[in-house]
Amino acid sequence: MLVMSNMNNDKIIDGITTDVCAMADKDIWNVINTIVKDYGIAALPSPTTGADGMIDALIKLKYDNLPDCPY
Repeated sequence: MLVMSNMNNDKIIDGITTDVCAMADKDIWNVINTIVKDYGIAALPSPTTGADGMIDALIKLKYDNLPDCPY
């Protein structure tokens, strides 16, 4: 069961990463605006982290805020 859970988590993270990277490829401001709109200005990382830091922050926020599995 633990192995399946890790495989499912990997698929979820891969999907989130693909979506966020596609958003960033169009314009990094899409990532920044999504963080502010969905999670608030306090969730923005320091600008010194650059584009990669913004992307990583949004991936983490999206994953951490997924609904809990009812099982």
